[in-house]
Amino acid sequence: MNTPVFTIYLLRHAETDYNAHAQLIGGRSNHIPLSTKGKKQALEIGKVLKDSNIQFEQVFCSIANRTRQTLDLILSQAQITNNPIIYFEELQELSQGDWEGKLRSEIYTPKQLSEINSNQWLFTPPNGESQKEVEERMLAFISSEILDRHIEGDFLIVGHGIAFKCLLRGILDISSQMAYKLSIDNTSLTKLSYDKEKGWFLNYLNQTLTI
Repeated sequence: MNTPVFTIYLLRHAETDYNAHAQLIGGRSNHIPLSTKGKKQALEIGKVLKDSNIQFEQVFCSIANRTRQTLDLILSQAQITNNPIIYFEELQELSQGDWEGKLRSEIYTPKQLSEINSNQWLFTPPNGESQKEVEERMLAFISSEILDRHIEGDFLIVGHGIAFKCLLRGILDISSQMAYKLSIDNTSLTKLSYDKEKGWFLNYLNQTLTI
């Protein structure tokens, strides 16, 4: 008899101007909208999901404007779930605290980068959070909202790049240095499966649309 399997799709939001130009530190920056290119990306991934015919048991989304916009554009292309969308603060990006919105060139001085790189996993920006803290809240979300509440099924999470990397570090049990180097582009899909007997396995990583 087959054991129940959960399939979780991690979808990073579409492009914003912060992503395109990378001059400012983003972090959560929940007010940032999608760029023109990002809107096109979201529509395209919506078509991909429509063609896949996947019906998600539940769709979860970060409360950030850019994730909401991405999901809204996807839903304009495809009915991917029959259940209400659920928005969670726990799915937000890593908080950069007081650094958000500031120029990278002003904050990331050689001295500051040396401090960050000396213990990247535990480093916490002023009034922000560490990668370890992000991993813990993402893993807690997966457990409490999916594994503990459902028997099996397909689930979609619309969220953020660094938050997903931290989650994958915990799931795959890889080094924090390796996790941070994972490529998770805008509108890329990462597909994970969980078997209650065999544990986690990664089906594919970074299936990315190029617009």
